[in-house]
Amino acid sequence: MTTNLENRIKNKYKSKGETQIAKLLKQNGIRFEYEPDIYLKEENKRYIWHPDFYLPEHQTIIEYFGIRGDDNYDTGIKRKKKLYYQNHYNLIPVYPKTLKKNYKTYILKNLHNYQKNKLQDLERKIGNKFYK
Repeated sequence: MTTNLENRIKNKYKSKGETQIAKLLKQNGIRFEYEPDIYLKEENKRYIWHPDFYLPEHQTIIEYFGIRGDDNYDTGIKRKKKLYYQNHYNLIPVYPKTLKKNYKTYILKNLHNYQKNKLQDLERKIGNKFYK
């Protein structure tokens, strides 16, 4: 039996994988934007891209890479990974094989580790002078 939330989610997203990710984010109260405008810079050019999920409070992008083995698609994956990194976004790549495993732990742990690393970087920059 599907819930009302599951029915609403299924009708909005382009794939089963995206639907699963959206459901996970909603169930954990993680605010996200679906396919928002993201401005990226590559060398001297600027682009508007539409990642699958953007988590503004975490400066994180989740991309569901649902196709494997297509040379053009694989090239696009590499470019996206490179550009997101260069533009200071945390990227959580999700593949069909990821969804067959414990993808919930994978995504949530990635978010946790990213936030933990940001906090540690901040603590290194300011030192412990504020904790005395």
